Amino acid sequence: MRAPAVFTAVSNILAAHLMVTNGNIQCLNLAILMLASAALYLAGMILNDCFDYQEDARERPNRPLPAGRIALKTAWLLGWLLLGSGVILASLVGYQQLEIAILLAAFIIIYNGYAKQTLIGTMVMGGCRYLNWLLGLSVLPLQSTQFILALPIFIYVTALTLLSIVETSATKKNYLAFSFTIMLLGSFLLLFIQLAITKSTPVAPIVLLGLFMLIAKRMLKTYQNFTPAQIQKTIKFLVMGIIPLDALLVLSSNHFLGALVVLSLLAPSWLLARSIRVT
Repeated sequence: MRAPAVFTAVSNILAAHLMVTNGNIQCLNLAILMLASAALYLAGMILNDCFDYQEDARERPNRPLPAGRIALKTAWLLGWLLLGSGVILASLVGYQQLEIAILLAAFIIIYNGYAKQTLIGTMVMGGCRYLNWLLGLSVLPLQSTQFILALPIFIYVTALTLLSIVETSATKKNYLAFSFTIMLLGSFLLLFIQLAITKSTPVAPIVLLGLFMLIAKRMLKTYQNFTPAQIQKTIKFLVMGIIPLDALLVLSSNHFLGALVVLSLLAPSWLLARSIRVT
């Protein structure tokens, strides 16, 4: 399930909800959508290993499914049950949420079954996160500016997924350069959102600069030591970085307390990551 990273999906929902409701939380809807998002995310992780079973049996035989620690039938069943549960939970909030959840489930299947390890697949994965953000924003009727608010997460996840293509082979350094360039463009978009849409205080752009410098430092370290182990550490760092990115988006809307609440999700995520794999 890659359980530590499920908090990044929950943070998407929480951050989007705080922004669109201006901090006036709809507790029941928020709880249901966070559960729906978690179910869809965990389904994606399980189905990823199910679709990769033959490849893992050849190249990564120590993973739970090829090693026989979990029956493949059990994994398929749980994956599909979680996927369906996520869609059903979203439908309890409304028809708009049902539509987004169905589209998100379709993207999860397309990525895991057909598009993985391709350039199109990186955008499909970015689309999964984009739709997850829209799911959080959907407690109010979606407007044009909200589609823009969800773009930074699309760009960020597309970039890190591009790098993940070479995480086991470490054969093409240009993937690292492309990933960094995409994140740079995403940073400019986020700065535009801060200045032109949310009209944030100067604190948010300063935090954005700090986060980007941390990413740049990590990317440089990976460039200097371009090995599978180092790339996987960077992927883990970037996946966990989704939570600070969500917090920054909330901060950009001048919700300081809300940003801290989102950022607090890093604690359980990192705690679990000490003993459970993220990628």
